[in-house]
Amino acid sequence: MSSKKLWAIIISVIIVASVIAGMFYAINVSTKAKDIDIQEAETIVNQSFDDMAYTKAMKIVSDTNYITVNSVEYGSEKNVILDCSVKSLDIHSVLSPQYNLFLSAKSDKETGNMKKSSLDFKREFEEKIIELISAAQPVTRNCVIEIFDTHTGYVVYATEEVIDIVFGGWSAVKNEILAAETYTNENGEEVSVEHKNINNGFIQCIDLRYDSAKPDTSNAIGRMWNSLKKDFHRNFIEHDRWEMIMVGLMTTLKLTFFSLIIGIFLGFMVAFVRCTYLKQSKKGILLKFMNGICQVYLTVIRGTPAIVQILIMHYVILLPMGVDKFVSAVICFGINSGAYVAEIVRGGIMSIDEGQTEAGRSLGFGYMATMYHIVFPQAFKAVLPALANEFVVLLKETSIAFTIGVADLMKEVNTIRAATYTPFMPLLAAAVIYLILVVILSKLVSLLERRLRKSER
Repeated sequence: MSSKKLWAIIISVIIVASVIAGMFYAINVSTKAKDIDIQEAETIVNQSFDDMAYTKAMKIVSDTNYITVNSVEYGSEKNVILDCSVKSLDIHSVLSPQYNLFLSAKSDKETGNMKKSSLDFKREFEEKIIELISAAQPVTRNCVIEIFDTHTGYVVYATEEVIDIVFGGWSAVKNEILAAETYTNENGEEVSVEHKNINNGFIQCIDLRYDSAKPDTSNAIGRMWNSLKKDFHRNFIEHDRWEMIMVGLMTTLKLTFFSLIIGIFLGFMVAFVRCTYLKQSKKGILLKFMNGICQVYLTVIRGTPAIVQILIMHYVILLPMGVDKFVSAVICFGINSGAYVAEIVRGGIMSIDEGQTEAGRSLGFGYMATMYHIVFPQAFKAVLPALANEFVVLLKETSIAFTIGVADLMKEVNTIRAATYTPFMPLLAAAVIYLILVVILSKLVSLLERRLRKSER
């Protein structure tokens, strides 16, 4: 047996064993939580709820509250069900009568017409809210709290109902304030709240930091899968963000298409001038001048990065003229692509044997007629695959259009990343979309080359 076959067998065995071990690990996992006594459970829940309070007002509540665990019962989802008695400050009873006072705050600053931010209102309300909460009376209520045995230890399942009991009506206060669109003034009239920042500023004074999702008790493989599902939902399904991806994709395709049209037209014109200059024995002043312009154009465009070109083209040249950013991107990428198309076409024309031109002249064709009827058709056939590849390159190159604010695929992806704070999933989606498009275009180029080879035979 050769060493290559031996290594292939060893690697195959390792892979199969790893898959079997992973499946066994995924299936053979206990569904019962680790044993825990009442005192440990009491410490966990009290510490967990204390950690949720980070504002000054809610720290007063958490320092006063205490949860007593009366009994412990084990569930079937690696969870422990705790029957608890909760002593907490009744913040709803002291805050709800003051809603009109807070919601009637003015949103205009004393100097200028700039609207106050929610942070401004938080500073304005905080001292009064702390005063009210400090005067609240404690109440004792019973509730059931679940804790789950996760890979990081026991985690509290903080449902809105439990949060409401532990923090004395916090959920009720939050929901009522966020839903409030009017308040009653001193004359008993209903008046609209001036600005939503008033509501948000109030909430910031009593906000909590917690995760309302059920804790994940699965193994490493399950956690990874659940995390991917959660990220996928948050980045694409939630708020129909997938529609942003589709809008960006259509913008990218339109940008590529229009840029390619400009690039092909400009490239053929430059290639014609360059080839005419190289083929003509007598070179006039006009031809020399045009050839010089073409050489400068090719040197500058091919010698500078595309991202520098698009920034200069938009912000320095076209934006002061009032040109739209999409049009700026089309012009920039068209000019950039034209330089590469010109060299592709020039190489194709120069590859045609000189005897073809001489044969055309012997048939009575002039220079232009010879190029149009004899040289160009053969050159176009030779360079068509290379031109198709330029389309693929141009498609990928347009991904920098977001730097000037064009709402292309990358711009929409970055918008999703900023909204969800998830860097991996949106970028992966963009990479997959670009890869699919390039694979499709590359396949079409291969089919085109195959047909050209058949026609040659």
